[in-house]
Amino acid sequence: MLLVGRWLLRRNRYKLTYSNNQPNRAGQSTREMAALRYKNRVWFVLLTTGIVLLIILVAYHSNTLGIGGFGFVGLIILARLVMNYSDAGTKKMMKEERRAIRGAKGEEKVGSILESLGEEFLVIHDVLSPYGNIDHVVISKENGIFLLETKAHGGRVSVNNGHLLVNGYDPEKDFIAQTLNNTYWLRDKICNLIDVHVWVIPVLVFTNAFVEGTAPIKGVKIINKKYLLNTLQRPNTKAPNLVIWEKREKIIKAL
Repeated sequence: MLLVGRWLLRRNRYKLTYSNNQPNRAGQSTREMAALRYKNRVWFVLLTTGIVLLIILVAYHSNTLGIGGFGFVGLIILARLVMNYSDAGTKKMMKEERRAIRGAKGEEKVGSILESLGEEFLVIHDVLSPYGNIDHVVISKENGIFLLETKAHGGRVSVNNGHLLVNGYDPEKDFIAQTLNNTYWLRDKICNLIDVHVWVIPVLVFTNAFVEGTAPIKGVKIINKKYLLNTLQRPNTKAPNLVIWEKREKIIKAL
């Protein structure tokens, strides 16, 4: 039965990694992930249900097949184990599917906010990187380049001794490391593209949680969505290179 989960995982990774169509709408790849997880869950349920029915069918004809009483009992136990495995796997898949849907909604909320920016801003959604998709990249004529990672967690976000906490606990992933990896990758890609050193400002945006006022962690700003426009429009102390804005079309095309 472990082979079932491994096959679905490989299938999931293949489709998300080797898609020929680069997503460009806020939350698009996350929506696609949720849809793929739903399909995987349906296949998983069908497959495990088929296995259970096959085992029951064999048990029903156990006398004809020459299977003794112990064999019959063993088949019934095996069917029960497969059903338990199916229930547990289905619940896990449903949880992952709901998480993807929640994430997509969060990215779409941020995308809607970014639509209100003026002509002095350009926005790119769902940029594919080696460290997972970058949710949003914002190029500002006056304030440089911003990398936005969106999180749709609820509750309260705080910082303790330089560690990000969600509802008092470490999140399921290291959001700061993820954001920094994407920031360094984006910085190097743009630097190599236009042959000018650029400064990328990383921002971690929570759409549903209350975020306590805190200093950035390793340069990553942590905010609630209601402070996003203010963060993007606030004058940047690090003067942006005008080449970034002049080369914006080239950057967008490359991303």
